[in-house]
Amino acid sequence: MKTSVWKHLALALPLLAACGGAPQQQEETSASTTETQQAPLTTPTATMRFLNGWTHSQHGAIVRGGTLVVDYDLYRMTDCHHSTYAGQQAWDTLAYVRFLPSGQLFSGSVKQATGSTSFVNKPFEVTVPSDATSVETWFFTSGRTCAPRYDSNYGQNYVFPVEAQSPSAVVWAGDWGGSFARDCEHRDGLADPIVIDSYVMERACKFVDADVYVPGVTDAATARPELIQAQVEFSVDGAATQHQWLAYQGRVGNNYRYRWNLAAEPLAYTPWSAYAFGFRYSTDGVSWYRIASGAGPTGGTARTVQRSF
Repeated sequence: MKTSVWKHLALALPLLAACGGAPQQQEETSASTTETQQAPLTTPTATMRFLNGWTHSQHGAIVRGGTLVVDYDLYRMTDCHHSTYAGQQAWDTLAYVRFLPSGQLFSGSVKQATGSTSFVNKPFEVTVPSDATSVETWFFTSGRTCAPRYDSNYGQNYVFPVEAQSPSAVVWAGDWGGSFARDCEHRDGLADPIVIDSYVMERACKFVDADVYVPGVTDAATARPELIQAQVEFSVDGAATQHQWLAYQGRVGNNYRYRWNLAAEPLAYTPWSAYAFGFRYSTDGVSWYRIASGAGPTGGTARTVQRSF
């Protein structure tokens, strides 16, 4: 079977750009790399997100021996999305991940086809080598009928530090608060249930805050909120539980504050009666400290957002 020209292009151009040799697929790690990877008793997981709108964020410490997940929004580079051949998609977006100082390089697709012309993001996972001190990543899109394109921070690549070990575990979370008022000012305390009526829906802010304490992190001189993974877990009318990342708001005393912004569009334009929710925090992405109607680490029953409009 002959290989199409666009496939050769997708493979060749990234190799020219990636200094330090040919990339490896994660499942084909070289023997020398495997020898340097030593998994800890619990394998920490961190996520790097690259979002539409040219923003990116880190969730959790990238730790030697742990897992790094690259979550790339394919709509950052759309030039090739209409590239097809014989009615099928003829394009791909690849992630490149290189660890320093040794230069271990991995690559893989961040696209998953769900139909002849439909697709979704596909997380790309790698194991962090035991000698790594930092990691850099970049992305490459190519196709049969489009010009190839890089997402590489203007050639500088996206660089993140690697930690020797995970931070301390979460020891406390609480102090619920937020705002469902027009002035959008945080207020301590949180009703349960939270009632969203027509006034709140149309004229007020809608966000929930809670604080978390991690020794050596939230009370350190330098703020590093990326070391803590903070999520809201919620269910709409008893459906499957979903998770979304919380937004860091700053330091409050010796704690960090994270926020759940309730997006107006789903509340206004999708059918729902009640959201059941809680917050959860982690420093390794494996063990989670949960708060809801009760205290952590288990949090008790979920809190509720109730519709009244």
